[in-house]
Formats: sequence, C-alpha cells, structure tokens
Amino acid sequence: MGLASSQARMLLLTAQKSDLEYRAQMINQRKLNLGMRTQELAQKYSKAMSNRKLELAVYTGGNSGVAIKEDLSYAGLTTDNGEMTGTYLVTDASGKYVVRNEADAKKFYDRLTQTSQVKCSFEEFKAKNCNYNYGSLLGNNSFFQDALRNGSLFIQQLMSSDSENKYKDISYASVATIYDSLDTSDDDEAQATYEAQALVLSNQDKQLDLELQQIQTKHKAIETEYDSVKKVIDKNIEKSFKIFS
Repeated sequence: MGLASSQARMLLLTAQKSDLEYRAQMINQRKLNLGMRTQELAQKYSKAMSNRKLELAVYTGGNSGVAIKEDLSYAGLTTDNGEMTGTYLVTDASGKYVVRNEADAKKFYDRLTQTSQVKCSFEEFKAKNCNYNYGSLLGNNSFFQDALRNGSLFIQQLMSSDSENKYKDISYASVATIYDSLDTSDDDEAQATYEAQALVLSNQDKQLDLELQQIQTKHKAIETEYDSVKKVIDKNIEKSFKIFS
C-alpha cells in the first residue's frame, strides 16, 4: 500500500471511528433516558401501591345500626343523615364556610342559626362568610380528601354540652367515623401497568446494549486496522527519509 493510499485509508478509518463514537454517545444518552423513565415508573408504581383514602362510616338505622364505609366526600360529610343530622360543616383556611351553591349556604346558615352562632341575615352570611370558589371541585372525592390532609379545608363538628350546642373546629383524624386506610382498589391495575411498561423499557435497554456491543466490536476492529495502517505510513516515511539521507 502506497503512502497516498495509506493516508486516504487512515482518513476514512478516522471518520468511521468518529461516527461510531458519536453513535455510542447517542446510545448511552438513550440508555440514560430509559433509566430515568424506569425510575419514574417505579416511583409511580410505589405511589399507587401506597396511596391512602379517607372513608366515612355511615350507620343505617342510626348509631345503633350497621356501619357502611364509603369514600369520604363533601356531600356525604355535610348531608343530613338520620340521628347525625347537621353534624359537620366545612371551612377554608380563613374560616369561611365552603359551599357549592346557595342551597349549601342556606343549609349551613340554618344549622349555625340553630346554635346561635350566626346572628345576621342570610344575605349577609352569604356575602361575608361563604366561599364559593371551590365549586365543582368539591364533587371530586380525591380532591376533597387531599384538601383535608394538606390543610386547605377543615371540618367543624357539632359539639354538645350541658349548656350549649356549637360547631367547633376539629381535625378529620379525630372523627371516630372517619377512617384513614390504604386504597387497594387500584393495586391490580397499577401492578399490571407497571409490569407491562417495565418489560417494554427492559427490552429497549437490552436492544441498546446489543447495538452498543456491535459498535464496540466495530470500533475495536477499526482501531486495529488504524494502528496497522499507521505503521505502514510510518515505514513509508522512514524509507523516504533513508533515500534522501
């Protein structure tokens, strides 16, 4: 192989090496992205398997009846329920009563009036003491439960004593009929989704490993040939110097 052809071959091998090294970098970046997606999937799965829900025990036939647990909801908590009529109200962090509509506001107003905790007209109560901003969000049980957990919303419970009946602020955790438990209703779906997506990501990672291995094999072969061509060039140069020495 002549000097010119050897140099041309070396340039081609150098270009091929650079291309393979670039492809290897791109594959490593894709593997890094897959690792991040796998971690996010695992975190999502862990969250789904450990999520909790609040349940309200509703008694059929009054307190002496059978307790049926249902998802804690704004409507369920504030509804009239037999012997438990008017037991709970809901407020926001500023102390205003959280209502969906005027019917809720009137219900809260009537209850508070009965305990002598409101001594103004209904119109004044609506204007000064009611928060309508949550609106339809109160129909979302998950939103309502999260709001109780994070302190956006609070519960007032009707407390009875020898001298008075009053609605007082309490923690949802102190309500005997509210249960905080693991939500297993979505566990099967979460596990199936995790296993299916994890398998896809794992197969993609294995495919990238195979591509990377092939690139490394080619790169090693090119390096071997590159070293061989470089030796030929060095010998040609050495011979040239001897001729002119």
